[in-house]
Amino acid sequence: MFITASTRFVKCEKCHHFFVVLSEMDSKKTLKDAAAERSARKKPPPAPKKIFDFLNKYVVGQDHAKKVLAVAVYNHYKRLSKNIPVSTSSTVQQSVKGQELQNTSNSDLRYVGGVQPHGMGQFSQRELMQLTGINPGSPLGAHLAQQPDEGSRPAGKPQNMTEVIDSDTYDIKLDKSNILMLGPTGSGKTLLAQTIARCLDVPIAICDCTTLTQAGYVGEDIESVIAKLLQDAGGNVSRAEQGIVFLDEIDKIGSVPGVHQLRDVGGEGVQQGLLKILEGSVVNVPEKSSSRKMRGETVQVDTTNILFIGSGAFNGLDRIVSRRKNEKYLGFGAMPVDKQGRRAAAQEGMKEANSGNVLEENTEKDVLIREVEARDLIDFGLIPEFVGRMPILVPFHNLSVDMLVQILTEPRNALVPQYQLLFGMDKVDLRFTPAAIKAIADKALARRTGARGLRSILEHLLLDSMFETPDSPISAVFIDEDVVAGKKHAEYIIIPLNVEPEDELSPRKMDDLDEPLTKERASN
Repeated sequence: MFITASTRFVKCEKCHHFFVVLSEMDSKKTLKDAAAERSARKKPPPAPKKIFDFLNKYVVGQDHAKKVLAVAVYNHYKRLSKNIPVSTSSTVQQSVKGQELQNTSNSDLRYVGGVQPHGMGQFSQRELMQLTGINPGSPLGAHLAQQPDEGSRPAGKPQNMTEVIDSDTYDIKLDKSNILMLGPTGSGKTLLAQTIARCLDVPIAICDCTTLTQAGYVGEDIESVIAKLLQDAGGNVSRAEQGIVFLDEIDKIGSVPGVHQLRDVGGEGVQQGLLKILEGSVVNVPEKSSSRKMRGETVQVDTTNILFIGSGAFNGLDRIVSRRKNEKYLGFGAMPVDKQGRRAAAQEGMKEANSGNVLEENTEKDVLIREVEARDLIDFGLIPEFVGRMPILVPFHNLSVDMLVQILTEPRNALVPQYQLLFGMDKVDLRFTPAAIKAIADKALARRTGARGLRSILEHLLLDSMFETPDSPISAVFIDEDVVAGKKHAEYIIIPLNVEPEDELSPRKMDDLDEPLTKERASN
């Protein structure tokens, strides 16, 4: 058998047929799979209303933020279809496939088409490589370049400087609109990002800005944000360039004036490093196998089409807005002019939070947050260049008592069903009265931690029950308003000793009991 050098063709001397060498990985991918991938890529994105309905199943309230995210994701899909043609991605896939096929051995031979030697013998080695889409004369190597396709160039695109000046036609390119979400803690910012990641067909990376530092200092480099996106894309650079990056706790990189005598490596320095990534540039990202300290090989990722969504609590931002709206205000509530930055604003916000009615304060903060402007964020500690690259501002409102009640019971993966599942694994029925749910919501509202305070309250409330119910005759746990208030212990129902395991009390039978046993009676 004769093998043509430097190509992936094999000529059999006996049957005079040409074969192509395929690896085991390529043999598993048939033409049917490739057609299915192309059809999936062309599948239209979900409508904004469908995305909004999907978010409603997991997140309570924040309708305006859901609409903004739904429209932003839908426009992101449309921008990718306009800026990144399908032909470009298919050409890249053919180039990668040609490289894999050329480097493989002749262990797996597949018949190409039964072409007779007199039909293929007239082509030289160079022509055979060109037929497969490989450019043998490229200075970068035969596997790194493709033959120029006249059809791939957009129609009417000029080729030289003279045509650029004289051309009357132009191709519209869709630019991205990054989003900045701001609101109190526990209002659902991170949950929205985690939920919307479930319904996306593009890679998404959720990053924490508190660990980012300037290059050369202890901490994570700014390029690690793109590295996480590349990891979520499975190492596929072209797919990572179409993804979404969620920057959580972005308010923690705000500068603090008058504190740092040297460079602010964790605040303003990080903002300056993020400018080029937010705008769109080529970033050198280390590969998965190489460490950042070892300075291994890097991969270039273009961030032009990557959508960035930032979120932060921005504690004290409402005070900055109030100061701007009442610049001529005199009195004890006015913030001194020389105190600026996020630390001073947060201190003023904490003083205000310690006194007054919670509902009135939340209502006033919601009104002020809805009127946030770019100069307010600059006063908070963000540099003007960074704020300008986040054109869409999405305010989040505080959660009311009714919303906290809904968070406990209604959405998917709600807290009460989670704890009922935990008790159900021990064959214990956990029940809450409506008054108990309302009392838990009131207590969470008083703590000013939003929805995050609900889990803390439930963990403290059910600690004794979770300790005593495993390997015990307790079959049900009842929580009412007095239990939440701390006036009494949780009420238990115990299986009688003369009842067989298969005759355990069902929920209906437990409802018929007039006097459920308390914790003291259960111990007796």
